[in-house]
Amino acid sequence: MKLHAPVFIIAFITVVAFASCKKGDIGPQGEPGTANVIYSEWFTASPWKKDTVFGIWGFNYSKSAPGITQTVLDSGTVLTFGKLLGYNPTVWPSTQVSQLPINLTYNQGASTMTDTWSALATPGNLRIKFVNDKNFYTSISTTHQFRYIIIPGGEREGRSRPLSYEEICRKYEIPE
Repeated sequence: MKLHAPVFIIAFITVVAFASCKKGDIGPQGEPGTANVIYSEWFTASPWKKDTVFGIWGFNYSKSAPGITQTVLDSGTVLTFGKLLGYNPTVWPSTQVSQLPINLTYNQGASTMTDTWSALATPGNLRIKFVNDKNFYTSISTTHQFRYIIIPGGEREGRSRPLSYEEICRKYEIPE
């Protein structure tokens, strides 16, 4: 019986020692994925290539974007923003930045027309497309600027509304 007492005492001390151990508090967490977010510099699109689909012509520009991978397209987000600097500032202010697609309706003489700017991301490429609903333009300004932001999968948080350009830049520490 004497043999069991030392085993019992050692077991008791071990249980008490582990039970009284306390982990430290968890420190503040950094922004998830900030280091993984990729963004382009602002770029101008030139040259634009003209195409026609169902009698409506448009203009396309393709930008090499090696950070846009199939994995990003499957589980992440690619956001494209535009500064439409080729417009009269009363139609599009020079300080305005918006996410594509952009539908811009305005009056040109006696006509009301709509310009549509869109972006299509594919692996390694970003295509910017411009269409005017009246086939008004035969060429397009090269002063418009664009940028893309790649947010890898798992970096997005569920939210009830999309973030503005300024909020995205602030959250992911992207210079505007």
